[in-house]
Amino acid sequence: MVARLPLSLCLWLLSTCAGAAGLNSQLDHTTQALGEPLTLTLTGAALERIDLAPLAPDFQVRGRTLSRSGQDETLILTLYPLHAGHLVLPALRAGAARSRPAIVTVMAGSTDTPRVLFRVESEPAAPIQRQPTRLTLEACDDGSLDWKRPVLPIHAALHLRPLGEEQMDLERDGIRCTAHRWHWAAVPTRSGPLRLVPPMLEAGKFGRQLRFPAPAVALDVAAVPAWLPLNVAIGPPRVTVEKLPATWPVRRPLAWRFEVVGGYSEDGLKALLALQLHNQPGLNTYSPTVETLPGEDRVSPLTRLRATLYADARETGPLRLPALSLPWFDPVAGRLENRSFTGGMVRIVNPAMEALARGLMMFFGAGLLAVPIIWAIRRLAWRRHKRRGLARVAASDDLEALMRAVRAFSPRSYPHPHPAATLGLWRRRLLAEARCEGVEELSEKLERARYGRAPEDFAALRAEASRVLGRCRSAGLRG
Repeated sequence: MVARLPLSLCLWLLSTCAGAAGLNSQLDHTTQALGEPLTLTLTGAALERIDLAPLAPDFQVRGRTLSRSGQDETLILTLYPLHAGHLVLPALRAGAARSRPAIVTVMAGSTDTPRVLFRVESEPAAPIQRQPTRLTLEACDDGSLDWKRPVLPIHAALHLRPLGEEQMDLERDGIRCTAHRWHWAAVPTRSGPLRLVPPMLEAGKFGRQLRFPAPAVALDVAAVPAWLPLNVAIGPPRVTVEKLPATWPVRRPLAWRFEVVGGYSEDGLKALLALQLHNQPGLNTYSPTVETLPGEDRVSPLTRLRATLYADARETGPLRLPALSLPWFDPVAGRLENRSFTGGMVRIVNPAMEALARGLMMFFGAGLLAVPIIWAIRRLAWRRHKRRGLARVAASDDLEALMRAVRAFSPRSYPHPHPAATLGLWRRRLLAEARCEGVEELSEKLERARYGRAPEDFAALRAEASRVLGRCRSAGLRG
């Protein structure tokens, strides 16, 4: 621009000498910082037909206001410089009238407007066709600017998708600054050099609207091999398979879900799955579904897809899900690779039969558990009845009370609801209910003592009755 300055001054001097009547121009200032607006006021006639094309190389026309007062017209243009340096504001024509050229000095920064450093980068730096690429636009300032996220223009050879944005403090060109980064996912659809010019970046500072020119994005895209199928992703995918239940009811579709993070599209993944499920019985009854999910990494250009396959579980037994394969192209090695995975095996069951089997198992389990419980209850009851009977025998104070206590002794209950009428009946009942030794001898001694056929010592007889009955064991129980 400095080399153009003498020529510009000559043009300005010539136009001044010529008079350039009919179109007056006025600038609000001739020195400013990059990003600040410049106001150009034109006064003349037929300004609606003015040609603003000469401004395009150095200025962007952001706003225009046309007003009339009698025969005079006033056109106010708001201009933003596209780069720093000494910029020539060219002469503008409206019919036969022409304005005078002027020179505007644009600096990188000022006390009111900070200097901004811009960077554009791509990852990978040299992508190949159909490879997901992350584009990053960075604006680094002193932290006083409030930026608005730019919207990239549509490009015929780039499929663009906005990603997240970041803000961090770092060092650029030896200067500490606050970097604002905006990311996009870009998929080149053709090979060769590609150029993308972002729009001017908008920022605000204390109510002032600033606009800065952004550098262009330049990509040199390599071509993919001609033999590579269309739906094959560039770069390795990451597959996460959802864990399936161990059992599944019969005659209900089983949903098998997995997530794929990579360079696949929804339609491309559907096509790959349809080819592999074509000859799979039980998996081709229902069409698989594929949906796009929000990315776990906000700045990753890879797409996150969730696929759902439906297995038709018509018969009981083991259902083994097939192994699937996702092809992908390795751009470094230049060869085709595969990512294989499977969902494992699921046992298909009949819910009614399973419930019946569980009920039978619970029934038999309860029966097995009831046996020791009943045995323990009977054991406790026998011990309680035995202690009560022995206590009544020990508490007898004469032969008649001892006879009643012995005839009422029973392992089933105490006192027995129907005490034996005779010792013979009691002996037969006791031997049927318990295992006792010496019961016959005890019965004979009690009979002889009752009828006086043999004198017996009452205390010794009572002690013997307690000893014999104390050694009795209930039939079917130990102890």
